[in-house]
Amino acid sequence: MTTHIPESASAVSEDWLTEVLRDSGQISSDNSVISVERDSHGAGLGYLSEIERIRISYLYEEPDAPEVVIAKFPTSSEKSRGLATLFDSYSREVLFYKELASSVDVALPQCFWADIAPETFSERVTGGIVKRLPEKIVVGLLDKLLAGAGTSSRRSGLLLEDLSDDRVGDQVEGCNLEEAQAALRSLVKFQSTFWGRSFEDVPWIHNGADQSQVQHGLFMKALPTYMEVFKDDIDEQTSKQLDWLIDNGAALLEANNTHATLNHGDFRLDNLFFRSNGEDPILIDFQTVNVYNPMADVAYFLLPNIDDEAQKSVEDLVRFYWDALVDRGVSDYSWEDCQRDYELAQWWLVHRGVILIGLIDFSHPRGSLLVETAVRRGLRAGLSSLPIPW
Repeated sequence: MTTHIPESASAVSEDWLTEVLRDSGQISSDNSVISVERDSHGAGLGYLSEIERIRISYLYEEPDAPEVVIAKFPTSSEKSRGLATLFDSYSREVLFYKELASSVDVALPQCFWADIAPETFSERVTGGIVKRLPEKIVVGLLDKLLAGAGTSSRRSGLLLEDLSDDRVGDQVEGCNLEEAQAALRSLVKFQSTFWGRSFEDVPWIHNGADQSQVQHGLFMKALPTYMEVFKDDIDEQTSKQLDWLIDNGAALLEANNTHATLNHGDFRLDNLFFRSNGEDPILIDFQTVNVYNPMADVAYFLLPNIDDEAQKSVEDLVRFYWDALVDRGVSDYSWEDCQRDYELAQWWLVHRGVILIGLIDFSHPRGSLLVETAVRRGLRAGLSSLPIPW
């Protein structure tokens, strides 16, 4: 495998593509890339990444040579890059494709290349110190840690199959009941592949409750932005929710960890491609895979992603998900456990939503529209009326 990692998607060259595609067996050793055409792909969607679609011309045609590839590299936005670096988002996706993708029983894009540079000496030292510091001290250093992580020069990237022949989901538009069921079937395939497996020996897979006080510190840092953006939507009940989360956020994250399994972590319509042949959707974007409450993925999808008509069937969709788990052989997760986990996951969703709104760079108009639609749809779906867990 090539040891050179381009600085950005725009730096992907003909010579580099030739080397990568030869190494991956997509083209013969005597073939080469002679020219490329590129355009931005998924504008407003790749919040933590810079993404380009690259159309390739070769010296001569070969049956396995991809005509179009997707190049995915860290974002140039220091704000979003800092968050991604602090929580190892780039390394998680690279290592997912290297170590786990081949065993997942769900449709994924083909990965032609995935790599990440070693941490620098200063990054290793800083990371080691942070891991040894009490979480309360880390919370106090968040601004400095995020700023430092945002200037990280560590390179990484992915070269993936282009899926433009299939239809990508649209979180702003939302999906209907049938599409929601198809999406949940893909999620069940993903989660059930690793159900019951311990990932304690896999250091790059985080537990969703890890550094709960640090995560709650991010919530507190982001809350003023959330309050300003949605001030017209925050009623008395929502204010009580936020007050409760201020006092109990870290404990809530830990309470969500009872029935942990491998989660996608960003399971939403914009990360799903619906196939023309009617098979279940293809799943993309594995920057936030983690071990956590399986219903966190379910709540993250159902409340902000399905349209108003499908919202009437949310309870039926939760049952549909659980029935699909049972059909896949999961026998140690009762319907009562599922219901309780879903209640807690909705609270986790509010907590996580505040963090995303306050800390990710949504400067692209599409990004702002998406997040505002998701939050308001969730509030209409009942997030604002959740009963206090304890």
